[in-house]
Amino acid sequence: MKLNDPFGRVERRKENSYQSLRQSLLESGVDRREAAEALLKGMLKRALIGALVLLSLVAILVLLLPQSRAAILLVGLVILLWLLASTLNAYGLIRRYIAEELASTDD
Repeated sequence: MKLNDPFGRVERRKENSYQSLRQSLLESGVDRREAAEALLKGMLKRALIGALVLLSLVAILVLLLPQSRAAILLVGLVILLWLLASTLNAYGLIRRYIAEELASTDD
């Protein structure tokens, strides 16, 4: 029994997320390692662009609304953390997909 997940809920949720992603990737035709690696690169690029757009927007709003600086920075930080967490989660799931599903297709 794990102390931080005694009923296995977190593990089940992670496994369900992986199975859902796996099914989506298979339906999308991502059946080669190169395609999955390209997907990872594109995902990281989109996350970086999203973070830069978010930081730019936060900077502009802080300059335009200095009285709301704290609230704007807080909301921007929460969104940035969400973006980082979701990107890292998806990155890990795709890495798992590559390791489990596409390792046997290496030529």
